[in-house]
Amino acid sequence: MQAAGLVAGDIGLVSAHGTATLFNDEMEAKAITLAGLQSVPVNSLKGYYGHTLGAAGLIESIISMQSLKENIIIPTRGFENMGVSQPVNICSTLYETPVQHFLKTASGFGGCNAAMVFSKQ
Repeated sequence: MQAAGLVAGDIGLVSAHGTATLFNDEMEAKAITLAGLQSVPVNSLKGYYGHTLGAAGLIESIISMQSLKENIIIPTRGFENMGVSQPVNICSTLYETPVQHFLKTASGFGGCNAAMVFSKQ
């Protein structure tokens, strides 16, 4: 966010890697909290298409870019219970809201992790 010249209040959505594994989800929840994004809607899209390994971050980014364009927040399919220790605002229903920027997190095998900000022009 700092490299993009943005602050937490500018982010309208966090597209989490969200593998539904204890370690990964806890790590992401901590990162979201440390970034001050705990009240921002968070979704994970893997429940719609599964985990595509190396393509997951790209697919999630493309779908989230379309969400940004249409000002919609896609819910996290299959979400029922919070499984992390940090407060995270998991989106569980589809809704429309103005979104100017979103943050995409991706976690890869071997510690290849990324966080990218996407913005409307």
